[in-house]
Amino acid sequence: MLIRELTKADAGNYLGLRLQSEEEFPEFVGFNAERELGAGQSGLAALLAAYASEGTVVWGAFEDNHLLGVVVLSRRLSPKYRHKAFLWGMYVVPEFRGTGLAQTLMQHTLAWANAHPELVAVSLQVTVSNTRGQKFYQRFGFSIFGTEQRSLLAAGQFHAVHYMGLELKTTNQHVPS
Repeated sequence: MLIRELTKADAGNYLGLRLQSEEEFPEFVGFNAERELGAGQSGLAALLAAYASEGTVVWGAFEDNHLLGVVVLSRRLSPKYRHKAFLWGMYVVPEFRGTGLAQTLMQHTLAWANAHPELVAVSLQVTVSNTRGQKFYQRFGFSIFGTEQRSLLAAGQFHAVHYMGLELKTTNQHVPS
């Protein structure tokens, strides 16, 4: 299994995975993935090429050049917000669920975040009905810090989301600007 950052050359495979995730779990897919789905393959290639300059990293899990899972970490690059990252887009194809692939992707992502001393926290949103996802994130130390009712309108109905966070650093560091 190879975990690596996606490039614009991966746009076709990545779009296929995003389409599959939207079809399978429309109530779990948020606005970032919608942006990607709306871009089409050539637009998605351009997004993947520009993501680094926006503070976004997309990792994929590959086996024999087949994309089996993804996770994305985004952060604002402004001095006031660069200490936080937002995790989104976690998806593993059905035939690789339960194999430890999601855990490997998450471990890779958190190791990357911990290697960046300016990052002190990671947050995410998870649909309230996605109890499996909540338990998964809690195993990595994420905890719920808020809930928003009627946050997402998908598949013709409203869905509530939990906001979850993980503190990477226990001390309040001052990072000079």
